[in-house]
Amino acid sequence: MRKSYLPRPSGIPGADNPRRVFNSVPLEIDLARSAIRFQCRQLQEPELIFGGGHLCVDPRTGLAAYGPYGLARQEDTGQVRVGIVGTTDAIEKTLKLLDEISRPIDQSSNVDCIQHPSFPGLNSQEPFRVHLVTQRQWHRPLHKKDFRSIDECRDANTKRWLLQEMFGGEVHAVSELEYPPQVILCAVSDEITHFLKPDSTNNDFQTVAKEQIDSGSGEEAIPAEFREFWAGMKAECIGSLPIEIIRHQEDSTIKGMEDRATRAWNLSLSMLHKAGLAPWRLANASRKPCFIGISVSRGTQGGSSNTLTSFAHMVTELGDGCVVEGPTLECDPCQEASKAPHLEEGQANKLLSDSIAAFKKIVGSSPGKVVVHKNTAYCDAERRGFENALRDIPQFGLATIGRRGIFFMRPGRKPVLRGTAIPFDEKLGLVFTSGYVPFLRGYSGNRMPQPLEIIENWGTISFQQAARDLIRLTKLDLNSCEFAGDLPITLSHCQEIGDVLQALGRREPLTDDRCYL
Repeated sequence: MRKSYLPRPSGIPGADNPRRVFNSVPLEIDLARSAIRFQCRQLQEPELIFGGGHLCVDPRTGLAAYGPYGLARQEDTGQVRVGIVGTTDAIEKTLKLLDEISRPIDQSSNVDCIQHPSFPGLNSQEPFRVHLVTQRQWHRPLHKKDFRSIDECRDANTKRWLLQEMFGGEVHAVSELEYPPQVILCAVSDEITHFLKPDSTNNDFQTVAKEQIDSGSGEEAIPAEFREFWAGMKAECIGSLPIEIIRHQEDSTIKGMEDRATRAWNLSLSMLHKAGLAPWRLANASRKPCFIGISVSRGTQGGSSNTLTSFAHMVTELGDGCVVEGPTLECDPCQEASKAPHLEEGQANKLLSDSIAAFKKIVGSSPGKVVVHKNTAYCDAERRGFENALRDIPQFGLATIGRRGIFFMRPGRKPVLRGTAIPFDEKLGLVFTSGYVPFLRGYSGNRMPQPLEIIENWGTISFQQAARDLIRLTKLDLNSCEFAGDLPITLSHCQEIGDVLQALGRREPLTDDRCYL
């Protein structure tokens, strides 16, 4: 293979830097030699509805042009009432943060401004037309004297529980006010994270929760100590107002940290969604489909390490969602680690029946179509239980969604297009939920796009129908400004939800999924 260097086109950043090109045998020659032929189809990118009924495929572009869907008329102005819980210093920083995101934030010159655009500012002017409101009576400071008993405690779990109770108590107090806010920001300062460190002398504790405005680490980078604290705080606040956890981080050089404009987008969308103001809605959304993700999670808090929590995350095409708790399962440590736990027939029947009942409560009618997603295979007992619960549903599907390391490439230098569907037969195949996006003129990933595979598909749903559903469900994460998710919303937050349910114990959980995300 011979390497050559070509200049970049002039007029763009980095034009003077040569780019390396590898010359090899054209990919078309290798493709022509293959005896296996696959037919693929390009699924249409789902459109989203924004303010005034305008359509766009990209959340940030649509919001910047038309404003949120929750404000249907151009002359409407919305309001988000924000409460704050934290130390006095953290509350002051949070107020400055709210003031900052109320103004435009220009994107850095070294960032792709098409995939990561500037933030227009969350205020009563165009485009958001949403006014952030906060009052002193909605601010609940945690005083330093309250930390003395925590500092004297030597047990890490007890420290974490005490901190969770402190935040939870103040959140409940704000929620019970005669005129409460709509969403509460729990500001976690360095003084708080100091108690969460396994070793107080460790100064490398830089990772933070996923939603933070002043952080940029992915969920996989969150250490167990903070993940447990995050889930515990969510559990303590169940039954109160939705909360958003933020942590102010002064060091902006942390590896993986997103740019400030993107972090402002994410925080703003999360506050809008949790305050009940929908940022967008799927175009051509119907009230009939019901999508349910069934998951089994090993929690991080309390209980035996072999105790698993099962639950269902039910979502509608209208963007509503709820969490339905299932039975607790005991995993046999003597079994092979690769053997996935399964529900018994009665357990599967009840969990799915409860999920359908939750759909009826939200939508007001029975579903005409139910699609169940799992990331593990169905055993015979599970299938019987699920199918029994679906006996009155006209259309249904039981799908296993996973990845088995299968890759596809296309000729040229660009990755496979997002939305490419490759059927293996009438029921099974691959769907690229990530890949090259023509609207953004690029691919945001760092590795070759890996497709989702529909490994099992029982019921009346064809592969093409299941593939279209997956693509649409990647656009329903109303807490994120990303163009689309890599996983459908039914499965993308299963670890977070499982952690909160594990922290809740056997208390009656609240079903609204905004309290878990």
